[in-house]
Amino acid sequence: MFRAILVLAVVGQAAFAQYGRPSGSQSGSFPPYEATISIAEKVRPLATTWTPGANPLPPNLYRTGAKREDLEKHRLPLGILVVKDHIVLPERFDARDRWPECTSLKQIRNQGCCGSCWAISAAETFTDRWCIHSEDKDQFSFGAYDLLSCCHSCGDGCQGGNLGPAWQFWVQRGVSSGGPYNSRQGCHPYPVDVCHSADEDADTPKCTRKCQSMYNVTNVSDDRRFGRVAYSVSQDEERIKEEIFRNGPVQASFDVYLDFKAYKTGVYRHVFGPMEGGHAVKMIGWGVENGTKYWLCSNSWGEDWGERGFFKIVRGENHCGIESDVHAGLPHYAKRDQIDY
Repeated sequence: MFRAILVLAVVGQAAFAQYGRPSGSQSGSFPPYEATISIAEKVRPLATTWTPGANPLPPNLYRTGAKREDLEKHRLPLGILVVKDHIVLPERFDARDRWPECTSLKQIRNQGCCGSCWAISAAETFTDRWCIHSEDKDQFSFGAYDLLSCCHSCGDGCQGGNLGPAWQFWVQRGVSSGGPYNSRQGCHPYPVDVCHSADEDADTPKCTRKCQSMYNVTNVSDDRRFGRVAYSVSQDEERIKEEIFRNGPVQASFDVYLDFKAYKTGVYRHVFGPMEGGHAVKMIGWGVENGTKYWLCSNSWGEDWGERGFFKIVRGENHCGIESDVHAGLPHYAKRDQIDY
């Protein structure tokens, strides 16, 4: 099915969350619509390729969490495809249509009151590729808990992390399963709810060797699944497209500005407001809308944000740095290790 050979080339100094709608009350001590409406009113005259509007939470409660201040230090070796066949990439591509049997491609997770986008989007991408490369023979829902709590080289848990080390952790240590917040799904359900007040910040969960008691596996080491190889993708539009087309979604980070939090539909281009931090998302495709090229991505702010949790962003310009920090990898179905922390 996949007629390509992957070769790793070291570039520079390479080092080596959850589903569904927010639970609980979203009102608390803050008005749920006032802030995003206010932003939308300022953005509307400036946004020519997208439409702003009211999203359920105030903008400061949509958390980010990708560390982008030292990308080269944490970037993995570059993955180079040496292809055996020539393909013509389509003008439009959506991984949800190419691999409809992989239901994880349609799911939106919610990072809640934790700067865990780096862990959630990594776990999402592991999940999609696990299904895609098994040709739907094996589905496993990777959770963000292991990355948040046990990957100390990844960063600072709920205070942010890096993409490259998360992929390397998948290869070296493996990652366990996980379901939505407060669920009985997987070894470790996602541990953090949405924010209920403006000054709330979730603590990073502690690394544990045991799965939740309702799960059918007791020890985390027995539940973990592994990657075979992890790599970065070059900052090249065509190379990123080919990686997605051949191997499935990729993980990307970019700079988030205030106006992005009021995104509703269309192709996002930054036009208003200060930079709010680095953010990591899953990139699942591309296309052209009204003459504007875009990347199609899934966010981790719940289904009530944007286009039911998805969004489009300008493609081919490295807009907001979206093409400067792209990572991916391939699954290892046979590997099983007993690893203690």
